[in-house]
Amino acid sequence: PAGRYVRLELEGIPAEFILHFTPKAPVLIGGLLPQEISMGFMRVRVKKHRWYKRLLKSHDPLIYSVGWRRFQSIPVYATEDINGRHRMLKYTPEHMHCLSNFYAPNMPPNTGFLAFQSLGTEEKGFRVAATGTVLELDHSFKIVKKLKLTGTPHKIHKNTAFIRGMFSSELEVAKFVGANIKTVSGIRGMVKKATRGGTGTFRATFEDKILMSDIIFLRTWTQVDLKEFYYPVFSRLMPE
Repeated sequence: PAGRYVRLELEGIPAEFILHFTPKAPVLIGGLLPQEISMGFMRVRVKKHRWYKRLLKSHDPLIYSVGWRRFQSIPVYATEDINGRHRMLKYTPEHMHCLSNFYAPNMPPNTGFLAFQSLGTEEKGFRVAATGTVLELDHSFKIVKKLKLTGTPHKIHKNTAFIRGMFSSELEVAKFVGANIKTVSGIRGMVKKATRGGTGTFRATFEDKILMSDIIFLRTWTQVDLKEFYYPVFSRLMPE
């Protein structure tokens, strides 16, 4: 009778969907909101599942199940410091939440999701790798990681020294003018100005006269690039 069924006409369905259709597996049909069609970066709060044995690593692809979508993307894990800086983590912490950033279709905040490393049934053990919720959306997020640059003295004149091997061009030196540097023996100094020639050699001043055998290092932060990788899972187009 009328009202017991609905007839839907779908356009643009791949032929593999009909060829490999199995009536044993139900098909759910849903809709997408207009803002969910666009792509961008998502920041989510994620936690490794307590029953999953391995830690999750940054830049290691994961399969996400968010809303109506199931796709693969490359996450970068981070934590928020007291000063608001988002510092990259190599691995997810044990029994704690952390932040994760990846490229995906936009989803409304507070949307829950699941993450898997593999969808194969041959994998032993618990398969849900992580759970979490969507926090915010943006076209880019700033995540930084620690960077340690080292160099050696080229010439020494009293408390002034010319350092080489730390940078490769004058432009790189110009970005770090005024930065604090330090020798292995503990003498502090400051980057002053690049020398001409384009080799990355620069002039620096120190508290005391340094030795030619000293190694100078600069501790700084560098931005981590997020990869725009998104690949939907075509499990319905594959044979059973």
